[in-house]
Amino acid sequence: MFENVPMEDLPAAIAAAEHDFEDDRGASRVDAIRACDRLIRHVQAIQLEQINGLYEDRMRVMGAFRAGDPALQVIGEVSLARNISPGAAGTQFGLALQLSGLPQVAAALRDGLISEPTARAICRPVVGLGADDELVFDAEIGPHLAGLTPRRAAALAERILISLDAELAAERAKRRREDVRVSLTPHPDGIASLLVQGPAEQVTAAHRALESWALGLRSAGDERTLDQIMCSTLVERVTGAAHASDTTVEVGIVIDLPTLLGTADNPVELVGHGPIAPAVADEIIGNAHRTFYRRLITDPITGTLIARDERRRLFNRGQAGYIRARDGHRCRQPGCDCRIRDIDHITAHSEGGPTRENNGQGLCRRSHIFKHLPGWKVTTRPDGTITWRTPSGHTYRSKTPSLDPLAA
Repeated sequence: MFENVPMEDLPAAIAAAEHDFEDDRGASRVDAIRACDRLIRHVQAIQLEQINGLYEDRMRVMGAFRAGDPALQVIGEVSLARNISPGAAGTQFGLALQLSGLPQVAAALRDGLISEPTARAICRPVVGLGADDELVFDAEIGPHLAGLTPRRAAALAERILISLDAELAAERAKRRREDVRVSLTPHPDGIASLLVQGPAEQVTAAHRALESWALGLRSAGDERTLDQIMCSTLVERVTGAAHASDTTVEVGIVIDLPTLLGTADNPVELVGHGPIAPAVADEIIGNAHRTFYRRLITDPITGTLIARDERRRLFNRGQAGYIRARDGHRCRQPGCDCRIRDIDHITAHSEGGPTRENNGQGLCRRSHIFKHLPGWKVTTRPDGTITWRTPSGHTYRSKTPSLDPLAA
């Protein structure tokens, strides 16, 4: 229905289309959905071209920005402009640079033939190729691009790379196998995911050991699901606890005054994980034998932190603990949801900035780096609002987060 509509006319054509489900059983809306996908891919390609253009401009006129890494400057600008984390901005920046050396892949994204995830899968193994080899790679993969899924694209890209430069492919595989990591991702309702990345044979062996143990317990009559047994076993073996519920941990529970006094039943915030029902908070506290909790009491009108229990704690103390709690344990750079890694003086100590809570902010490592790049300026207001000004002259504001998202 929209196949022959020029890209510039596509938004109007989609908006003007008439749909009669009884006549076509939804075919016209499916066509519109496909056309929207084509348009999204086209705009994503344009955005990547603009990011690469900003980098080239910054490289060309580096003197106007005094000093510093132009790549970091661009990643910082993109992070704030798009209201995304520095890590996500860095990933997009890398894709923009890689696509600039792969014209056929870039054109396929611009024409809507492949998705951005497919483009990422193609570009990922190309890092480190020389300019000439990039063009050869682009020519090899070009005829096969239309309709590629991310998984198939990744496999095809790997095959082509190995045929072009087996040594580089081996070096890259070695680096990736050494790039091991373990990360924690919070989810609603007091749930979290533990992601482990490492050599395939080691991670597979760990998974099979957990699965084998769980199957044994199931066959012996354990009524828990396979995944429940595997999760508990993982916690017990890593922490050394006899039971998963016996682990030692500190949790922060954000509660407003009416709920604390028993006159309301408002949502409670499990710090770093999101809102939970008051009954779930009671269960966490009641069931954990060695869990230390701290109530973070919020203003019922603004939702900002007004008091913090001085119960036993296992992490931060004093000012740093207050700043982390006040900032919701998330980076204060606008758009960044990364965990706080550094407590930063907003006005640098070397510039006379006091070491007080109202001159402190929690930042992730990359945002902390951005703040100290040439041309960047971060200031604070009496109400706690922090303003970031980038070398391009754009300003972004970070208000003190309300620990109660439902507060006025």
